[in-house]
Amino acid sequence: MIDRDSGIDLPTLILALLILIGIIIAFWPLLDAIVLAFSLAVVLVPFKQRLANRYSSESAAAVIITTLSFAAVSGILVLTAAIVYTNLDYVFGMANTIIHWVQTFRGAGPLSPEMLAGTLQAVVAALRVYLEGIAADLPMILLKAFIFFLALYLFVLSGDHVARELRSVLPARLAASVNSLSGKTVDTLYAVYIVNAQVALITFLVSIPFFVFWGYGHVLFFSVLMGIFQLVPFLGPQLLIIFLALYAFACGDIPGAIAMLVVGYPLISGSADFYFRPKMMGKRMAIHPILMMIGLFGGLALFGLLGVILGPLFAALLVSAYELLIAQLRLGKEERLAASGQG
Repeated sequence: MIDRDSGIDLPTLILALLILIGIIIAFWPLLDAIVLAFSLAVVLVPFKQRLANRYSSESAAAVIITTLSFAAVSGILVLTAAIVYTNLDYVFGMANTIIHWVQTFRGAGPLSPEMLAGTLQAVVAALRVYLEGIAADLPMILLKAFIFFLALYLFVLSGDHVARELRSVLPARLAASVNSLSGKTVDTLYAVYIVNAQVALITFLVSIPFFVFWGYGHVLFFSVLMGIFQLVPFLGPQLLIIFLALYAFACGDIPGAIAMLVVGYPLISGSADFYFRPKMMGKRMAIHPILMMIGLFGGLALFGLLGVILGPLFAALLVSAYELLIAQLRLGKEERLAASGQG
C-alpha cells in the first residue's frame, strides 16, 4: 500500500504502468526478439564491463560486444541453415525409406504398420510445411533480426545502469530480494546460453569422427544436426539417434544400426548429458537439473522455441520466489518469538 506521505503520486504511477502495458501489447508480435535480446544481454553485460574497464568507454565496449555477438549468432545460423537446406531432400528421402520399411510389416490395431507409417508421413508433411513457412516469413525474420540487434545493443549499453537505478529506489528489504532474484536469473541464463552453446560445440566436434566411421556420408550435415539437437538436452539428440538407427535398419544395415545405438548414443548424447553439461554448469546451476528440464519442456510446449529461454528462467524464478517466501515467513516467526520473549 502506498503511503500518501511517501512522495509517490498514485495516478502518475498508474499512468506509467498503463503506458508500459500498452507498449507491450502494441509491440507483442516483436516481443520475442526483444525478450531474446534482453536475456542474452543479461549474460553479456559482465563482458561489457570488463571491456569498458580496459578501454574506458562503455559505448565502445557495448558496440564491440554487440557486434561480435550478433555476427557470431548470425554466422552460425546462416551456415547451419545453408547446410540443413542443402541436405533436406536427403533427410526426406531417409524418412520415406523408413516409412516404406515400416509398411512391409504385418499387424493390426492402433499400432499397426499402416498407422505408424501414416503418422510418420504426417510428421514429414508438417515438417515440410514448417520449413516452407520459414522461407515465406523471411522478410519478418530479417526485421526481427534488425530489432534484435538494436535491442541487444541498448540492453548491453544501459541494462546495468537501469538495474542500478531501479534497485536504488527500492526499500532495503525489497532490494535484497530483487538482488537474489537477479542472481538466480543470471545463473540460469548463463546455463541456457553459454553452457548449452559449449556443449553443442563439443557434440559437433565429437560427432565428426563418429559419422566418418559410420560410413553414410554427409558427415558435416549429421554433425551439425547433432549440435543443433543438443540445444534441447536429454531429448533432441536421442530422437535423431533413433531416427538414424531406424534408417540403418530400414536399409538392412544391422551393424550400422547397432553402432548408432551402442556407440553413437554414449559418445554423442550420453557424454554430453551426463558428463559435459553437469560438469560445465557446476556452481552456475541455479536450480536442480530436473526442475530445469521441466521448465525447458514446459516452455517449449507453451512458448515454442522461445520457451527454451523462458521455461528455465520461469523455473528459476519459481525457486527464488519459494526461497524468498520461506525467508520472509522464517523472519516473521523469529520476530514474533522475539516480541513474545520481551513481553
